Amino acid sequence: MKKLPHLVFTPKSFEVNNSMYVRRAELETRLIDAFPSNKFIVIHGESGNGKTWLFKKVFADHDIFYEVVNLGNASGAESLDRAFTVKLGEWGSKQKSSEGTASSAGAKPMGMGVEHRLDTSSSYVIKSPFHHLVEEIRRRAGNDQRCAIIFDNFEAIIDNPKLVRELAGIILNADDESFAKHDIQLVIVGTPTNLKHTIVQLSKSAPVANRLVEIPEVARMSAEEAAQLMEQGFIKELGLNFHENLDKKDVFEEIAWNTDRIAQHIQELCLLIAQAAERNNHTISREIVDRATETWVADTLSADIATIHGSMNARDTRIGRKNQTLYALGQCKLEDFKYTDIEAILRKYFNVGGATLNISQILSGFAAEDNPIITRNPQADAWRFVSPKYRMAIRALLKKESDGRISLRK
Repeated sequence: MKKLPHLVFTPKSFEVNNSMYVRRAELETRLIDAFPSNKFIVIHGESGNGKTWLFKKVFADHDIFYEVVNLGNASGAESLDRAFTVKLGEWGSKQKSSEGTASSAGAKPMGMGVEHRLDTSSSYVIKSPFHHLVEEIRRRAGNDQRCAIIFDNFEAIIDNPKLVRELAGIILNADDESFAKHDIQLVIVGTPTNLKHTIVQLSKSAPVANRLVEIPEVARMSAEEAAQLMEQGFIKELGLNFHENLDKKDVFEEIAWNTDRIAQHIQELCLLIAQAAERNNHTISREIVDRATETWVADTLSADIATIHGSMNARDTRIGRKNQTLYALGQCKLEDFKYTDIEAILRKYFNVGGATLNISQILSGFAAEDNPIITRNPQADAWRFVSPKYRMAIRALLKKESDGRISLRK
C-alpha cells in the first residue's frame, strides 16, 4: 500500500511538495511585475487564502532572496525595533559598539621607577535595528541577487497607531541613501481589506500612498483551482480511489462548499479524508467523507458556530427573519456584498411575498454585536464577513426545512 506522504494536505505543503502548489497566474504576474518598481508592494487577503504560498512560489521561481519579519513580534511593544531585533537575534547578529587600546612605557628596575600608561578608546555610532537588518540581509543575499524584506502579519499592529506610523516612516524614508544603496524591496503582507488604504489612514500620512503598490486581493480559490488542488492531492500524489457509488466531482464540490474554497481549510479537510481512505484500502467512501467533515467542523468551527448561535432569533420567534438572513449570508458567494444581494438570496429561498424585510437594519445589527460576524467595508459600500469561518459555520449549522423554517443540523 502506498504510504501517505507527510503533510501532503497541510497549509505548509508547498514547503514539503512543490507539486501541490496551485497556480494563481494573474496574482503571480502582478507580484513579479511590481517587484522592480520604486514602490513597496502590498499583499492582502483573508487568512488561509495563500498569501505566503504566493510570494514563496514567485520569489523561488525568480531567484529572489527574502527574509520574513513577523510584525507580531512588535505587537504590544513600544517600537518596531522589537521585531527587527528578534530577527537579528535568530541569526546571532551583533554590532560592535566600542573598542579600546592600552599601552605603557617606562622602566621599573627592582620594581621602582615611573610607568607611563596611555589609554585610548573609540565608540561607534550604533545603527538602528532596521538599518542593521537591511545590511545583514544584503550581506546574506550577496551583492548581485535581488532580495526583499517581508513584513508579515500587518494585522498584528493595526490597533497600535504608533507602530503603524513607524512603518509609514520606513516607507517614506525609502529614498534615504543608507537604505536605497542596498536595493532591497519591501513587501507588506496582511489580512485587512484595502490594506494600502488602511496604512495611509492609520498613519495619517497621504504621501505614503505614493510609495505603495497593492496587488489584487489574494482571495478564495476559484472552483476550478479548488478542484485542481484536490485532484492533484487525492489522485496524482496519493493515488486514492473513489468508491464506485461516489462521484468524484460531487465530492470536490461538497468540500469546496463546506470550506468556502479557502486553501488552508480545503487542505485540512482533505487531510482527514486522505488519512481515513489510506486505512480503507486506499478508497474514499461516502462514510469517510461524512465522518471527516464532522470531525473537521468540530475541530475548526466550534467557536464560530457558538458565535452564530448568539446571533440567531429566539426559538419562539414566529418568522425568524434574522435566522433567514443568516441562512442567506451562508448562501452568498461574494467576498463583499450589499444588503440588496442578501435580500435577493432571502427572497429566492423563502416565500416572503411583498413583505418589507429591513435587511440593511439586520446586517447593521449583526455588525454591532459584541462579537460581530460581519463588518462594513466603506470603500466598497458593502459588507463582508469578519472571518470566512463564519460563513462556513453558518453552512455547517443551519438547515432550511421544507416549510421555510431554519433548523440546526444535528
